[in-house]
Amino acid sequence: MKTLLIRALLVIAGSSLLLFVPLVRDLHFESAMLAGIVGCLGAGVFLSRKKRGSDLLTTLRWLGWMYIAALPLGVYGWIAGCLSMDGAAFWVLTPLPSVFFGSAVGRCVREFRWPYPVVITLGILLSVGIGGLLLEFLTLPQVYFFNHVWGTWPGPIYDETVRVTSSYLFFRWLTLVWIILLWVIPEWSTSTQTKALTAIALVSLCLSYLNLDEMGIITPRERLKTVLSAHGPAGNVTLYADPNAFSEQEQKYWSAKHAFYFDQIIRQLEIDNSNAFDIESYLYAHAWQKKTLVGAKFTSYVPIWLEQDQLHMEKQALPAVLKHELVHAVSKQFGNALFHGSGSMGMIEGIAEGIAKDASPQSTLHQIIAAEKPFPSARDMRAAFSFAGFYSGASAISYTTAGSFVEFLMSEYPVSTLKEAYRSGDIEQAYERSFEQLVEEWHMVLERTPIDSTDRAVSEFVFAQRSLFQKSCPHAVSESWELWDEAQFHATEKDTAKTFQSLEALLRLEPDNELVKREFVRTALQLGRTKEGLEVFSSSDTLLTLSILKADALFLHGSESEAIVLLDSLAPLIAARSSRNFKYSLDLRADSATWTHHLNRRYKNQLPLLDAFQGINNPNQMLDLSKALELEQDSLFVAYTAEIKNLALDWFDLSIAVIDRLVFLEQFEQAQQWIDLLSPQPLRLRYRERLNEQQEWLRFVMNHSSFFK
Repeated sequence: MKTLLIRALLVIAGSSLLLFVPLVRDLHFESAMLAGIVGCLGAGVFLSRKKRGSDLLTTLRWLGWMYIAALPLGVYGWIAGCLSMDGAAFWVLTPLPSVFFGSAVGRCVREFRWPYPVVITLGILLSVGIGGLLLEFLTLPQVYFFNHVWGTWPGPIYDETVRVTSSYLFFRWLTLVWIILLWVIPEWSTSTQTKALTAIALVSLCLSYLNLDEMGIITPRERLKTVLSAHGPAGNVTLYADPNAFSEQEQKYWSAKHAFYFDQIIRQLEIDNSNAFDIESYLYAHAWQKKTLVGAKFTSYVPIWLEQDQLHMEKQALPAVLKHELVHAVSKQFGNALFHGSGSMGMIEGIAEGIAKDASPQSTLHQIIAAEKPFPSARDMRAAFSFAGFYSGASAISYTTAGSFVEFLMSEYPVSTLKEAYRSGDIEQAYERSFEQLVEEWHMVLERTPIDSTDRAVSEFVFAQRSLFQKSCPHAVSESWELWDEAQFHATEKDTAKTFQSLEALLRLEPDNELVKREFVRTALQLGRTKEGLEVFSSSDTLLTLSILKADALFLHGSESEAIVLLDSLAPLIAARSSRNFKYSLDLRADSATWTHHLNRRYKNQLPLLDAFQGINNPNQMLDLSKALELEQDSLFVAYTAEIKNLALDWFDLSIAVIDRLVFLEQFEQAQQWIDLLSPQPLRLRYRERLNEQQEWLRFVMNHSSFFK
C-alpha cells in the first residue's frame, strides 16, 4: 500500500509539470490526447512482456494511472474555471479506449508468441498512430483526424470551440470493435462463442469502414464534390460552391475574382503561366458547414502538401481571404520538395499577407507595425519566422508582422531572391546578408512610413490580441457563448425567427448585456415584433446605439412623438461622437418621412424607385445603394449609382464595393466615373492601394470578357 501511494505521488508530481505547458494544463482534448498516447504505448509494451496474471486487471491499472495523472489538471481546471462537459468527455473517450487498444495489441502479439514482442507491439502502435495520420494527411483535403492511438485532432484551433462530435463517438465505436477482435482472435477457434464474436467483430468493421465518409470520419474530395456543385473552370480555377448559398451570378462573380487575383499574383511573383495550374476552390455556405465537412470553422486554408491545388473558404470570409489563400496555392510552384512550402512559417504566411495586404481596410501593413514602438527586433523576427515562434503569438500579430517584413523584401530586392528564401527557408543565405541587417533596413522603411491616429488605433487593436497559448482556459465555453454562436449560425442561414429565439434565450441569461439587447431588438424589429423589442429596454441602458435603436422601435410601434423626444435628447451625445456610425444618425431621421424611409429600408428591405431616390438626402441615398447591393437588385443599383455625383470619404468602403460591382456588371463607364470621383481626394495610403486594385479589376474584366459568358 505504501509503495502504491509513493507511485501515485510520483505520478501526480510528474503530471504537475504539465501545469506550466499551455493547452495541456487542463482537462481537454490536448491533455486527453497526451494521456492516450502514453497509456496506449505503455499498456501495449507492458502486456506484450507480461507473463501471468489478469490482462484485464493490468489494463485497468494502467488506466487508473492515467486518471491519477489527471488529478492536478482537474484541480487546476476547477480553480481556473476551465472544466467543461466536453473536456470531461474527451478524457473518457480518449484515454480509456486508447489504453485498451494498446493492451489488445500487446496481448495479441504476446499470445501469438512472435519474437521481439516489444518491438513488434511498438511497431504496430506507431504505424497506427503515425502511419495512419500520414496516410490521411497526405491524401485527403480534411484537417481533422481520428486515430485509435491518440484519439482525435479536431482541426485548426485558432480560438475555436472544440466539441465532442457524433463522428468521434462513431470512431470510438470502431476502436472498441478492434479491441474486441484483437482480444479474442488469439483464441478465436477455441469455442463457439469466440468464433461468433470474431465473426461479428469482422463484419462490424467491414460495414463500418464502408461508411467512413458518411459518418464524418474522412472527407475525400469526391465527398466534397457531391455537396458542392462545380462551376467553371474560369481560367486556372474550378469552383465547387454550395448551390443553396451561392446563386449562379455569385458563382460567376467569384470565378472572375479568382481569375483576377490569380493573374495579379503570378505577375507579382514573376511566374510563367505556360505550365497549366489546376486549382480547385471549395466554397462553403458558412463556417459551420466547413467545420462539419473538413474540420476548419473560421479558418480558411490551403493544403499545400497535397498534389492537387485547392482552397477551402466559407462564403462570409471570401472577400477578406481569397487573395491571401490563392497566394498559398501559387507559391507551391517554388516551394520545397517536402511539402511544397517553406521551412519558415513566417515566410509562408508573410508572402501571402505581403501580397494580399488584407490585415486592415484602413492601414497598410507598414503603418500597423510603424505605429507600435519599439519595432520588433531581429531576435523577435527570428522567432516570428520559426514554427513555434509564429504560432506562440496571436495570429493577427504574427501574420501582420511577417507580412510587413516580406512586403519590404519584395519591394527592395528581386522577387527571385524571395522565392529562393521561401524554398530554402534560409533568408540569410538567399539574401547574402545577415538577418540583423535586413531587419535594420526594414526598420528604416518603417521609420519613413507616415502614421496617424487611425493607424495607432488599428495597431493597438492588432497588438492587443492574445494567442490561444496565452489563455488560461482556451476551450472553456459558457452557455452564453453557445447561444451567441447558435444565433450567428441562424443569422448566416437567414433564419430570422430562429435567430430571435436564440437571442431571446441568451437575453434571459444576460438581461443586462446591452450588446445582446441591441441584437435582440434589431432582430425583433426585422420580425415586426416591436412590442417585444421595447420591453427589454431599461433606464440603466447607457449604450448610445441601443438608445437610438429604442427611438427607432418607438417610431415603428406608432409612438412617433415619444420617439422624437428621445432622439432630441440624444442629439448632443450623437453630435459629440466622431464615428461614422453616429455622424449621419440625425440626418437619417431628419423628419417623419425620412425616418420612415430609413426604417423601411433597414427592417423591411424596401427600396425607393428612382424618382423617389432623387429626392432624398445623401446619407439615405448611400444606404439605399448599399441595400440594393446587398439584395442584388442590379438594375436599381446601377440606376442609383448614376445619380451620385459627389463622394465623401466617410463612404469609402461602400464606394469600393460599388465600383467592384459595377465592374462585374460590365458598367465600365460608370465604374470609371466613380474611380475618378475618388482619385483626386486625399486618400489614406491603404485607401489608395484599394482604389488602385479596383482600377486593375476594371482593366482585367474589360480584357477578359470570356469569364462572364
